[in-house]
Parts: sequence; C-alpha cells; structure tokens
Amino acid sequence: GKDLPIPPEEANMARFTIDFNEENDQQLEALAKEMGVRSKAEVIRKAIGLLAFAVEEKREGSKMVFENKRERTRKEVVTL
Repeated sequence: GKDLPIPPEEANMARFTIDFNEENDQQLEALAKEMGVRSKAEVIRKAIGLLAFAVEEKREGSKMVFENKRERTRKEVVTL
C-alpha cells in the first residue's frame, strides 16, 4: 500500500519497532476503535500516560481501585 504522510504532531517523535503477538495486536486494534483514536500508536501513548500517572500515585501512597456502583464491587489493582 501507499504510505500516508506523517502528521506534523508526530514528525519529531522517536520511532520504535515493537513485536506483538496476534492477540495483543487484536487488542490494540479493538482499543483504538473503542477509544475513537486513529492509530494503535495513539493507544500505546495513552497507555504510557496512564501507567506513568498510576506509578506516580503509587509512589505517593495512593492505590488504584475500580468501583462498580451498580454491582457494588471494588477491585484494587495490585500489579503495579
């Protein structure tokens, strides 16, 4: 296929080659669609931002909890 032009906001970004298995590639594709972003790279950039925030909050003594009010459940993320 024909290469698309690089958008100006991505022109000065570092470039990486990352190998993903088929399952991870499908997850990235599905996330990009669900999030309404135009690329899997954008999903990865957002994931890095979220992870950086979570690590900083953990360093400051916070914990990450997902609360489902409808089901009245709470789940703590402990893998960080």
